[in-house]
Amino acid sequence: MGHYCRICGCHKPNEKFSGKGHKNHICKACAKLPKEEIQAEENMNEIFNFLQQSNISKGNITRLHTLAKSSNEEVATHAQIVLEIAKIKPHKKRRLKFLARKNRELLNKLDETGLIMAHHY
Repeated sequence: MGHYCRICGCHKPNEKFSGKGHKNHICKACAKLPKEEIQAEENMNEIFNFLQQSNISKGNITRLHTLAKSSNEEVATHAQIVLEIAKIKPHKKRRLKFLARKNRELLNKLDETGLIMAHHY
């Protein structure tokens, strides 16, 4: 049975992982990518995970503040959108319905960036 690569999101056989790759859950192909690209992908996964949680906590909000100041523009914009959502409606229950009624502009940003898909998992 193989392992799951947390960067590319694929299940791969053991041969596709190095010794440290097993521990870090990064396949050999993804390990060859530039460090900035790997870090950006990990940050994007972290942002998506914040939206999947039932509650975006204060600790998560402080982490979103640091991600919003990221040098990667895509990570910064996604983090800023999730930060706005966390300030308005930190609880997941009926979040999309609330945004549709109260803040349609923010809901449209979610849809444009693809972050809305995080609610369906």
